[in-house]
Amino acid sequence: MKKTILFCLSVFLFPITLLSQNVVNISFDTTAVKYSKANKDQIIPIKLKIDSIVVDTLDNYLISIEVDKANSTLSNSEYDFFYRKTQLSKLNEEETTYLTLKKDTLPDRDRKIILDIKFYKNDTSRKIAEIANIGICKKLTITVAPLVEPELKGYEYLAYIGTNFDLVDGIQAKDLFFAANIFSSPERTKKKKVGFYLSLYGNRAISQVDSSLILDRVIAIDSLTENSFRVVREKRTVRSSQSTDNLGAYISPLIKLKCLNTPSSELKLYYSPSLEFVYRRTRGSIGDFVGTPKLDSITVTGNINDFPERIQRLPEPRSFSLNEYSFNLGAVGLFLNLENKRISVRVHGSVGYASNYFASFDRGLDNPPSLRNESDVFFTGRAWITEPTSGITLQAEVTNSLINSRPFFVATLSKAIDFKNLGSIFSPITSR
Repeated sequence: MKKTILFCLSVFLFPITLLSQNVVNISFDTTAVKYSKANKDQIIPIKLKIDSIVVDTLDNYLISIEVDKANSTLSNSEYDFFYRKTQLSKLNEEETTYLTLKKDTLPDRDRKIILDIKFYKNDTSRKIAEIANIGICKKLTITVAPLVEPELKGYEYLAYIGTNFDLVDGIQAKDLFFAANIFSSPERTKKKKVGFYLSLYGNRAISQVDSSLILDRVIAIDSLTENSFRVVREKRTVRSSQSTDNLGAYISPLIKLKCLNTPSSELKLYYSPSLEFVYRRTRGSIGDFVGTPKLDSITVTGNINDFPERIQRLPEPRSFSLNEYSFNLGAVGLFLNLENKRISVRVHGSVGYASNYFASFDRGLDNPPSLRNESDVFFTGRAWITEPTSGITLQAEVTNSLINSRPFFVATLSKAIDFKNLGSIFSPITSR
């Protein structure tokens, strides 16, 4: 009986106690959320639920949402958040404010922003008020995960953006490389017999440096006697260099070889004749002298006026820029393809007829290079290796001619992008 009376008294007196203690029921709609960084700013809504407010005078108190900087791990420079202190009397049943998560593409680990609900006295706006908040979600933890690059959905339609490697100048990334490859295997066609491979590309071949030319010239002829004179000769090593930018279009049908392919194998081999057009712009210099000149003098008996050679001046170094074109028709070609969830490897070799319009330096150092058109037999070998998670792609290429040997070597490092995501590269433009 006594326990029953005490229980009834406690139930009766509890609301009176709450009234005297300034009690509110205000909380976030959840205790934790998670977002991932993106390549653009994100606006995150922060919602407050106001279930009940029991205080002596509503106008005497302010509510604030603040970042717990002591426990938050995300840098202040990576987000924007501000909530103006608001009187309790002006609150609605549901309040919404916003946090801006700034764009970022750098790799990182998970970071956190912790938000707290706090109350202040209206007279100073600085003194924390003694208000009991019985809300369930009084803290909000926002977990910010690093940007996750989407994996390649497939290897059929890819664009590549990257750089060339010029091994002559050292292992360093140089100049822009781009390509767009479309690969339609015979297995994806209706009859599963013939597919095609299309490639549009722009790259720079590894620089070619030649130091085999020796300049031998007379620098002095001195008379010694009436019947003798001295001839002084100088030998210098002449260096010429050239680099070539290639812009090409390449297409090849892929014809399935039944005798070498099995349905269960990831490795496929196709017969692939090809057609390719390449525009090349070659820039270079000739006449750069390297090393220490070597001097040699001889005494000649005879009349100095009868000596056939005269003193030669040192030629000035020259630079040049030439446009070249190649049309390649590959009659014999093989295309090797390996694809799975971990890697894509493509190797293509082609041999056939070439019609080249190119520069020639066969007229010597003192004459400008000439342009000539000749037919030839060409060989081209290409290899592409792509990792799907990062899209990192290594590509190598070698092209040469049989009769007039002019080798071109290309090595590139790039990132493969699905065509549907290609617009993200130009986001600073398209977002305007």
